Amino acid sequence: MVLDRYILRLWFMPFVGALIVVVGMLLLGRVLKLLALFADKGIEWGLMVSMLFAILPYFLLITVPMAFFFAMQHVVLRLYETSEMDAFRAAGISFLRLFRSLLLLAVVLAMLLEVTAMQWMPQGQKLFQGLLMAIQKMKPAPGFEPLRFNQDLENFTVYVQGQDADGRFKGFMLEDRRSSVSVVYMAKSATLERIGDVLRFTLFDGVRLEGDGKKLRSISFERYQIGMDLGALGLLKIPTWQARSFEMQGTELLAAIQEGNARPDIVAEWHRRLLMPTTLLVLFLFCLPLSHTVKRASKSSAYILGIALMVLLYNVQLALHQQVTHGDAAWWVMWLGQAVFLLLGFWLFYRATHDRMPTLVEQGWFQWLQRRVGFSFKIG
Repeated sequence: MVLDRYILRLWFMPFVGALIVVVGMLLLGRVLKLLALFADKGIEWGLMVSMLFAILPYFLLITVPMAFFFAMQHVVLRLYETSEMDAFRAAGISFLRLFRSLLLLAVVLAMLLEVTAMQWMPQGQKLFQGLLMAIQKMKPAPGFEPLRFNQDLENFTVYVQGQDADGRFKGFMLEDRRSSVSVVYMAKSATLERIGDVLRFTLFDGVRLEGDGKKLRSISFERYQIGMDLGALGLLKIPTWQARSFEMQGTELLAAIQEGNARPDIVAEWHRRLLMPTTLLVLFLFCLPLSHTVKRASKSSAYILGIALMVLLYNVQLALHQQVTHGDAAWWVMWLGQAVFLLLGFWLFYRATHDRMPTLVEQGWFQWLQRRVGFSFKIG
């Protein structure tokens, strides 16, 4: 247990740091894409925070395996650098025993990512896409044609006699039908301004009429303000549509498959969500072999191999998912691709535990490449 706690302590802070950096880069990229849209539409910036939180589960599904892998690489490299790995091996501690806490942690994280993929991610995707479409289709702040009853705002009717040079409405009337009791505002003049996601009317020298007949009540005012949420007015309205496959809950995907004749994209999405968390186990198996020769090679070789592995792994997953989505391949092709990486990882892990790495790795491929190409590159 002491050894397990020691390995976990070495792993934890690099994992948190890598997760923050990678998630932060993805969120920053999404913010840069949204900035122009928000500035053009004049949307309250707080709504962007809601959109980023909505898409966070999807980013975590991608970045947690990455952060886990880089943190484990840090542990392996650290143990080699301080010669602790040699001491553990001399004491008869196998690699599997040494990293069993990280293997158990990888299984737990994979289970949590499975829940995220089946439930939280589709909820976030649906909210994000709905808000994005609502903002793109959002109507601008309304203008009111003089001497005409305008009903562009849901549950409101507006009438104005005219508008002066300063943009102030003259002879203003507003009917509010949001409740069972009708409310009418009449004022000599009024202004309209938009503050974030709220339209605000400011009325001057008028009267507020509520009810009708004997129950009619009136209140005179010199200045009166009425705030209206853009969503309630229909100006920022989240559309409703039949859920797309990436927005469907796991139970919905499974029900559609069990009914038979499910669309290829639904089948592909179901297996993608089952498959993606297993990437943690694949990366766990590759981590030790790719970091095994640190004393004969610089740290940069291990990190570059790790990055190359993840680029290859994620691109293969994406390509096979697209093939199944378009109906060009059966669903098991996605699992076949993952199985190839898993078996290769098992083989390399086995070779590493018996100190019999493939010749290309054992001889220090990165140093060979440096000598042939004639460049130097060093990390750490």
